[in-house]
Amino acid sequence: MGAYKNRIIGSGEESLDNILFNPRNWRIHPLNQQDALKGVLEEVGWVQQVIINKRTGNLIDGHLRCQLAAREGNKTIPVLYVDIDEAEEELVLATLDPIAAMAATDKQKLDELFAGIRSENENVKKMMDDIAAKERLAYGESGNVEQARKTLAERFIVPPFSVLDARQGYWQERKKAWIALGIKSEIGRGENLQGLSEANDEYRYNKNEYLAKIGQGKQATASTFHSGGPDDLGNLYSKKKNIKGTLFKSDSGRDPKYYEKKSIVEKQLGREISTQKFQEEYYNGYDGNENTLSGSGTSIFDPVLCELAYRWFAPTGGHVLDPFAGGSVRGIVAAMLGYQYTGIDLSARQIEANRQQADDLLTDNKPTWIVGDSKNISTLAPGEYDFIFSCPPYADLEVYSDDPNDLSNMAYPDFKSVYHEIIYSAVSMLKPNRFACFVVGDVRDKKGFYRNFPAYTIEAFQDAGMTLYNEAVLVTAVGSLPIRVSKQFGGYRKLGKTHQNVLVFYKGDVADIKTWGDVECGVPDKSEHIEQL
Repeated sequence: MGAYKNRIIGSGEESLDNILFNPRNWRIHPLNQQDALKGVLEEVGWVQQVIINKRTGNLIDGHLRCQLAAREGNKTIPVLYVDIDEAEEELVLATLDPIAAMAATDKQKLDELFAGIRSENENVKKMMDDIAAKERLAYGESGNVEQARKTLAERFIVPPFSVLDARQGYWQERKKAWIALGIKSEIGRGENLQGLSEANDEYRYNKNEYLAKIGQGKQATASTFHSGGPDDLGNLYSKKKNIKGTLFKSDSGRDPKYYEKKSIVEKQLGREISTQKFQEEYYNGYDGNENTLSGSGTSIFDPVLCELAYRWFAPTGGHVLDPFAGGSVRGIVAAMLGYQYTGIDLSARQIEANRQQADDLLTDNKPTWIVGDSKNISTLAPGEYDFIFSCPPYADLEVYSDDPNDLSNMAYPDFKSVYHEIIYSAVSMLKPNRFACFVVGDVRDKKGFYRNFPAYTIEAFQDAGMTLYNEAVLVTAVGSLPIRVSKQFGGYRKLGKTHQNVLVFYKGDVADIKTWGDVECGVPDKSEHIEQL
């Protein structure tokens, strides 16, 4: 149709007494809109003219501005004059506001815009808060901080900050809801554990000190020390626990809630356990929260962190690849949220336990667990995936089996080589414009120095063609750390570790992330399992 016609014929100041309000104006201005516009006019002043049709003399746009100006005692108002006939005037009057309302919101840009706004005007601040609540923005710096935090939680489950605090009440409540579904990730793991968990790290590298204390004067490997060793070592494992002085207690010195805690452990395990087994394997790991018992010293993956990783970084219904499957949590949570999960683990016993969990909790979309060595991941689980998500063995911090192919059973140089190879293969199976997330923690060598395992994980992903995109710290419950840290810090100045690293990598063009849409925080339609969430 060619160039648009210019119907604007002039501009200037017009006396408010001469302006004719349009008899066909359909707009109604509620009090909150009046207050909001009044606040902006007070803060800034006139930045937009009202529109008058010169041919009819009628006001087309700006009725509320004229009313507010008159109310405040203004005599004139900035005007834009147009020349259109009555039919055109009707069209403009009817469509000017509705067309403006059709605009969509880029929430990220609006968040950024709001974050830079400062105003002392109460009407402006109230308007900003109302818009932020309506648009579910993270705005709060110039408004109400608590409202901002609430809005973040509503949009993203927990605030998406670089510190994820699992100690918070909202996190623990959500975790309880997940665990109440019956997830028992420790099943299949506790009896397999061969080495020492971080809870007993002080014994792994200081065994000779304990040998000296009990007068043996002999050397022993960490695994021999842990398992009790041959008879000529005098059952060092039991003596080690007696030395620690916190495991074997007399009835008179026993925790008054001892049997209550033991009952909670038995309920979670689904079987009775002996008093000695509870003392040896569970009591010191109990932190007063029945949902954080780890059982046999083995780490249990947090289902809330698992949910966040899927909802934040995996496309809805996507296929998840887990090279180090371990327990059932990541698979069960994925299935309940509608994702397709494939996990690989060396332990046939662990996989069988995981499958039993799935049969107990799920009716469809069950996770796929494969027994095998992830060095062969491309042949064990061929295909393309939408998200890589795993928590690898932290070198030999927890030794899960005596299988020579088990990463946790390897010397650290061999561990690094195989670990690098597995990451490279997994990334090659990841679709373009997709994320990977590894939850890792640093580990100490035999001299007590950190190996910088998180940095090596980053290096391995970068070598595979991915880029570090997000890095967060997961702060975990203190648990029995105060008991352990007294000795390790007092003797060796070793800080008590109460965090893990959450590393998120991206493969492809970051501009495509914008196409993913909003984070889904509600309960999936398919799942009747997690109504409590």
